[in-house]
Amino acid sequence: MNLTVGDLRMMLEGLDEDMEVRMASQPSWPFEYAIAGVTTKRRAEQADDDIDEEVPHEQDIAYIVEGEQLCYASKNLFNREARIFC
Repeated sequence: MNLTVGDLRMMLEGLDEDMEVRMASQPSWPFEYAIAGVTTKRRAEQADDDIDEEVPHEQDIAYIVEGEQLCYASKNLFNREARIFC
C-alpha cells in the first residue's frame, strides 16, 4: 500500500498536536530518527539549478525527510498491531 497525504492526516487525527514526531527504520535493527522536514519532488527538483522544467502535478510525491539518528527503537514499532492505520 502506498501512503497518501490524506492517509497520513487520518492517522495523525486525534493525536496530541504537541506530540513529537519521529521516524523509525530498519525493523531488524531499529533506529529512531528526528524529522528534518517535509518536501515534495517538485520542490526538490526546482531547487536543483541543473533542472529547468517543472515536474507535472500527477508525478509529484511528498517526502518526509530523515533527520539525525536519535536512539535505538523498539522492534514492536514494526508490528502491524501497533500501527494506527495501514
